[in-house]
Amino acid sequence: MALRLAALRRFAKSVPLGLPSPQVVSLQASVKNLGDSVKSFKVSKYFEEKYFWEKANVGPFFLLLLFTPTIYRSIKDAYWTRQLRKMNTEEIISDRYDWLKVSMIQDEVEAELLKQVPSGGIQPLQLGAASPP
Repeated sequence: MALRLAALRRFAKSVPLGLPSPQVVSLQASVKNLGDSVKSFKVSKYFEEKYFWEKANVGPFFLLLLFTPTIYRSIKDAYWTRQLRKMNTEEIISDRYDWLKVSMIQDEVEAELLKQVPSGGIQPLQLGAASPP
């Protein structure tokens, strides 16, 4: 694309400054014709049976009609994918906060239990004599 434009610029006829080139004139005319045709477009005339089948460019209309279900489904899928991805992210963050809360409570309970341990530690419980008879 860039090479094509460079070649066009390189081999184009130079036009003195201030004079419009033929390409610019034709482009301006085509834009003006396009604007006039858009302004003169009437839906009632376009869908009139004789004009619709004989003169109108019906390709874009039928392509839109043909691909509307696919376009709708694609847009719907993209929307729900985005929403579910957002919800999934929110769930992950919420789960992390829940885990952090539970871990903090466990740490507090363990710290409180360690404060209640006697100075010599907890003695093992023995049932019966300490030495065999």
